[in-house]
Amino acid sequence: MTELALRAREGTGAALFLCAALVLGLAGNMTFQALVPELAAELGLSKTEIGWISTVNYLAYAAAAPFLVSLTDRLDARRVMAAGLFVSVAAGLGSALFLDGLGSALFWRGLAGIGIAGTYMPGLKALTDRTGGPGQARLQALYTAVYSVGTALSAWLAGIVLVAAGWRAAFAASGLLPAFAGLFLVPLAPHRPRASGAGRAGGLRAALRQRRAMAFALAYGAHCWELFGFRTWLVAFLVFAAAETGAAVDRATIATLATIVLLLGLPASLLGNELAGRLPRAAVVSGYMLASAGLGTALGFALEGGFAVVLVLAFLYGWLVMVDSAAITVGTVQAAAPELKGATLAIQTLLGSIGAMLAPLASGFLLDLLGSGTRAGWAAALATVAAGALLGPSALALLARGERRGEGGP
Repeated sequence: MTELALRAREGTGAALFLCAALVLGLAGNMTFQALVPELAAELGLSKTEIGWISTVNYLAYAAAAPFLVSLTDRLDARRVMAAGLFVSVAAGLGSALFLDGLGSALFWRGLAGIGIAGTYMPGLKALTDRTGGPGQARLQALYTAVYSVGTALSAWLAGIVLVAAGWRAAFAASGLLPAFAGLFLVPLAPHRPRASGAGRAGGLRAALRQRRAMAFALAYGAHCWELFGFRTWLVAFLVFAAAETGAAVDRATIATLATIVLLLGLPASLLGNELAGRLPRAAVVSGYMLASAGLGTALGFALEGGFAVVLVLAFLYGWLVMVDSAAITVGTVQAAAPELKGATLAIQTLLGSIGAMLAPLASGFLLDLLGSGTRAGWAAALATVAAGALLGPSALALLARGERRGEGGP
């Protein structure tokens, strides 16, 4: 076996370990969203308050991510990921023991956001540091797509444990799996970053001057607005749709259906990146996002067709909302200078978390304003979520215009 083939095999093994760590590390990512109907009733939370709880999760993510991800340009990203998993353990177990109202929910969901900030993108950087060659983009796409498996597992686990043992047990389960995720980091070889960078602030400033990478990073922000807005309300919307249309669907079945919707993100993200790698990436991503925005808006008006129609559109939307995910992130990584990949991913993560934290708040406000028990409220909320995707094509169009003019940045 040649040295190149041996290195490729070692890189694939490292990628698989990191994918497994990510799946288990995300066990608490969708726990709150999957339990929204029960927590709203148990704790007396309004839809706006639920939006704030989701928002603080992403706000904490946004505050922590630039530091944690840019830190991977100077430290082994595996160490950062291990710290993120530890925080996720604390957030899940703390929620199980101490969550009793709006204030405590804000605290524990904020801590969960910090845990994910230390897990997801640092894991991608750990993978990038340990892979290379023509297969690297596919491994990056696989890792990004596996995020859907982790979130689906989180939603499914919460729904199943809820029925069996209650919502506190669901949070406890979400705190235990990240502890096991750390075991998959042990076999990874240590990595010494190639460059110490220009310091955190200097690295971020240099990363911001990369026009092409920043266009993809802005598209990622739009993607996260749509993705996390949809995920915040997915279970609650299916519960409403079943009741509104008179469908005989129990709570455990809805949890399973939501899990399938989330799992569709895995093949969607992988296939989306494959197509984007064969055609002009920016144009393909723009097409994905425009189609997703249109279908997401239609979903809110699908109740007239009955629960079966809602479910079919939710499956299709679950596919489309993730089809651009890996294509965007691989585009960002490919456009970034080698010594600035951590800083570039930090900026992308910040923009993504801003979109992710604003979408639940805006849509939750509309649900309270128009009524969470009305079709008009859900139509407006889902249209608002879907409309966020339109920023992506706008950012990528500006990139193309700048490239035609010969403006700076790789």
